[in-house]
Amino acid sequence: MSVAGKTAIVTGAATGIGAATASLLAERGARVLAAGLQPEQLEATVAAIGSNAIAVHADVSDPAQIEQLAATAEREGGADILVNNAAIYPIGPWHEADAAQWDEVYATNVRGYFLLAKAVRPQMLARGGGAIVNVASVTFYWGEALLASYVASKGAVIGFTRALAREAGPEGIRVNAVAPGAFPTAATEIHADQEKLWNDVLAAQSLKRRGECEDVARAIAFFAGDDSGFVTGQTLLVDGGWMRG
Repeated sequence: MSVAGKTAIVTGAATGIGAATASLLAERGARVLAAGLQPEQLEATVAAIGSNAIAVHADVSDPAQIEQLAATAEREGGADILVNNAAIYPIGPWHEADAAQWDEVYATNVRGYFLLAKAVRPQMLARGGGAIVNVASVTFYWGEALLASYVASKGAVIGFTRALAREAGPEGIRVNAVAPGAFPTAATEIHADQEKLWNDVLAAQSLKRRGECEDVARAIAFFAGDDSGFVTGQTLLVDGGWMRG
């Protein structure tokens, strides 16, 4: 497989899309640093993967912990792949949010992606290049109500992806993004009416089934590996045809 023998960092790897991605990359032969904040779930993810993964407890909103995560990757031989997936998503009317909440969202969902990419850049350069995959969201494209800070942050992720691809490309570092639709993760559990949520999602999608986290993991693995070696600066919607045009 095109990621075999490479070292990958996956943030937000305790559950959901991050856990599925860590598992798939390891299955395809990568050494995975599964980073996250939920110790029990993170350890369970790594235990299920086996010897190809290690758990790294890290809060990507904290610059010091980002540096520690990068140092761990260096000790493991250096990062070839970075999957920026960790995110927070407070729900509520925009006018009830305050500056502290907005800053907290951006610290994890945007600044953390930037700082971790910057921290592993020397390792990627030493290894002849690398692949960064940022996780955005289809909610950016229509603007989901009650999630203003999250939607804005995911728009920033897409912009960051495009700009970084321009600068990092000459160094052999590819940068792409995936924008998932609705999947059974903690991000969808915040909606009060689950039945309505999934009925609405299925009505909007072209493909009439609920997406699985593995669907997103496979798209991330494509961008992470050599099969996408001439692809950079792109955002792939993995949403069952929710967004059309």
